Amino acid sequence: MESELGRSFKVVAVLLHDKWWPVCEVLKTSNKSRHGLVLVESLMERVVLFLLSQVVFGIQERSVGEDLYFSSYSLREHGKILWHDGEAVGFYTVKKRGSLCDGCSGQTYQLPVLDTLFVRCNWRRFGFAFQMLEDFCSSQTSEIFLGISFPMSLGMYRVCKKYLENHKEDRERLYEVEAPGEWAQRRNVWLNIQLNYLCVNSEQGPESSCRQERSETDLEVGFKEQWGSSSKDKPSSGKKRPKNGYQHKRRTVMKKNLRRIQSSPQKP
Repeated sequence: MESELGRSFKVVAVLLHDKWWPVCEVLKTSNKSRHGLVLVESLMERVVLFLLSQVVFGIQERSVGEDLYFSSYSLREHGKILWHDGEAVGFYTVKKRGSLCDGCSGQTYQLPVLDTLFVRCNWRRFGFAFQMLEDFCSSQTSEIFLGISFPMSLGMYRVCKKYLENHKEDRERLYEVEAPGEWAQRRNVWLNIQLNYLCVNSEQGPESSCRQERSETDLEVGFKEQWGSSSKDKPSSGKKRPKNGYQHKRRTVMKKNLRRIQSSPQKP
């Protein structure tokens, strides 16, 4: 955090019940019932979620040059904390369908959107991000389509690739979306992965051009070929599209394109 004098400060403790607690201690629990993904309900759970999103991710584990920040958790959001061995190791939050996008426009989300997902550095590569994505998708059984907030990082694309390889039934269900999630603001995640195959499968480090940008030019060209325009080219008109005929035609086109992409030889 930066003061007005330009000097850097680190959050090392939190004042709770008239006592100072180290951040690492607040993120631990002796309650054995707290294991796996637990819905955020109590005040203390909200404090833990705030520390994970604003302090751990926002300050302690921020990569050099990282410009992505999580917004503060809203009471209208649905959030879960992942507990493992008595410690909070990650979390995810969801914007519910029908909830306000912001406090100004009056627009509401057209589908449930996975807004934030985070796993602490020491607990990565244990499958926890996959577990949270799977929980999000499986807990929304009544929803036809699900969203993930734009922009998705390369790491999140890799998690989605692994998930969709194991859950083929969700390939036409999961979209990367910009608020409020109209059709012109959605991009199918699985199709994105196929169009950007080499970048998603790359194991190069953060200096690679495939990092957060993930070859935007290739994605834009691919989508213009498939749909004729992108969400950046033309904003949503706000008009409702026919439910049955339009969606059936869109699915048919996407299936044909996926078959064509999958059948074509991939470059080494």
